[in-house]
Amino acid sequence: MNITDPKLAKSKPKTKAYRIQIGDNAYLEVSPKGRKTWRMRYRRPSTGKEAIMTLGRYCDADDKDAKGRKKPKPDWHVSLADARQRVAEAKGLLGQGIDPAEHRKQQQEEKEREAQIKEQEKANAFENVAREWHQHRMNSMKKWSEKHAVHILNRLELHVFPKIGAIPIRELTAPQLLDNVIQPIVDRGNIETAKKVSQWINAIFRYAVIRKLVAHNEADNLRDELPSTPAVNNPHLTTEQIPDFIKAVEAGDMGEVVKIAILFTMHTLARTGETRYAQWAEFNFDEHIWQIPAERMKMNRPHMVPLSSQVLALLEQLRAFTGQYDYLFVTRGWNKPMSENAMLYALYRLNYKGRLTIHGLRGTGSTILNEAGFRKDVVEAALAHVDDNKIRGAYNHAQYLEERREMLQWYSEYLDGLKEGAQVIPINRKRA
Repeated sequence: MNITDPKLAKSKPKTKAYRIQIGDNAYLEVSPKGRKTWRMRYRRPSTGKEAIMTLGRYCDADDKDAKGRKKPKPDWHVSLADARQRVAEAKGLLGQGIDPAEHRKQQQEEKEREAQIKEQEKANAFENVAREWHQHRMNSMKKWSEKHAVHILNRLELHVFPKIGAIPIRELTAPQLLDNVIQPIVDRGNIETAKKVSQWINAIFRYAVIRKLVAHNEADNLRDELPSTPAVNNPHLTTEQIPDFIKAVEAGDMGEVVKIAILFTMHTLARTGETRYAQWAEFNFDEHIWQIPAERMKMNRPHMVPLSSQVLALLEQLRAFTGQYDYLFVTRGWNKPMSENAMLYALYRLNYKGRLTIHGLRGTGSTILNEAGFRKDVVEAALAHVDDNKIRGAYNHAQYLEERREMLQWYSEYLDGLKEGAQVIPINRKRA
């Protein structure tokens, strides 16, 4: 019988399964339900026992699309020519003493292992490990503030993931990290950014070592390859410059909200972001305390700021402008914080560009208070600097509150005295 695909396609099911032989002990088996399967009889080389090997399925459907054209056969379809090719391959293996069914099983297992390895490598791609590390840090005891966490992820998405994100972390080498990620940032002149990025990559690799995703930390010495940058302090005011500065702000051509924001920041020693996002609900006017929640602090710890009588007076002035809003210092006409550079640009308009930054006001206060003899720990607590000893830090937070209240009131009076031209003499307290 001359076997062809058209003839096979026309074969109909019967009450019992039957076979259409194609030679070499191979045949197409047609089931009573019309299912057509290629099979081959052979003897196992190891035992000599007869076995049957399935070669695939045959599809006889000639489905057509909307335009009457034949649709292609499904992927699982094995044509007559394909079946004969598979028979020839099986006979070749048998000639070598290899069981074709066992060989196919081993190949399938190997494919599955390779697929699992690829899937694991995909899961352990640098970007996935980095995001896992980022989430771990968000949930850890020393978790970041939301703002800091967003900043780190944004920098990784900008500088790192496009370059190495898809590469399995175990395949990355120190030269790759340096050449593909760090050096391009340095070449753009962003050395500080390069240092931060190398620090985060190092932390990600340390996390991967702990998770046994890599054997060692390829990023361990990245920072050593970076050029050094001279330390640059934020310009701040000397005692002699303070009177002219305060008078310039008070008389300056700027909105009242910005003007009060600068003076408020100066008296409270707050960071720019702490001032910008300050909300009326955070202020206890009975206790004269500004309670900044942990999520808005740089180190994710709540911070209490005692309010001097001068600061309370500033807030009373401010209430007439922004008391109806959530935030103290808002963008004009909107219930959202003033822009990040509003205060800094106001300084520029007062001709303080390069001579002073808003952050420099903290340096001014720190210098004056330390030289006045206030205890260093109290000054550091007022600046919300980190205390590495958690227990000591928690104790200081309460212990130093009254000392900070006295100190900040003294500081406000000191600033007022300088502005008025009074002969102000530092108190030179005995340090503890």
